[in-house]
Amino acid sequence: MSLNNLSKVIAGALIVSTATLLAACTGPDDTPMTTPPPSPTTTATATPSPTPTTDPDVAAAEVAILEAYRGYWATKVAILADPAVEPDGTLEAYAVDTALTDVYSTVLDFRSDRIMMVGEPILSPTVTEVVTGPEGTATIADCVDVADWQPVFRDTLDSAAAPGQATRVSATATAYFYDDRWTIRTYVVDREAPC
Repeated sequence: MSLNNLSKVIAGALIVSTATLLAACTGPDDTPMTTPPPSPTTTATATPSPTPTTDPDVAAAEVAILEAYRGYWATKVAILADPAVEPDGTLEAYAVDTALTDVYSTVLDFRSDRIMMVGEPILSPTVTEVVTGPEGTATIADCVDVADWQPVFRDTLDSAAAPGQATRVSATATAYFYDDRWTIRTYVVDREAPC
């Protein structure tokens, strides 16, 4: 067999092989199925991911804000556990403005209605915004679980809770840098937004 004839035989075999492969790769709708071309091989270079940087002033402020918030709550829980006792002024170390007056207003209402709080709430606060400086401000978001912190009538220990109240509620507090310390300025519960 001549070299020319051998080339024709090989070329024919290649055409038949290609046709066979295409026929085998044809789907039921007679559309040739194609395999994606291999992606080019590249050598990956390890790039370090950027390390998030936290302003040390903001980090220190967040710690102090949460300490003030937890102090505010601990004092509020203690005061409302026995509203008949005159508060000793500890709350002023943690609260100012409406956060302070709202607690004292609740104390007066509870005394008049002979209500006290039993148990303790579970808090999950996070500082969501901070502006540092001599007039710094911050916002705290919390989901307060009051299932184990409930109002009862002092004389009977019957529940004084309004029916149908959610036991986990969203709350927002604002903090204010006042008199060289972080204090809680406002505290608002959104009873329509259980968490």
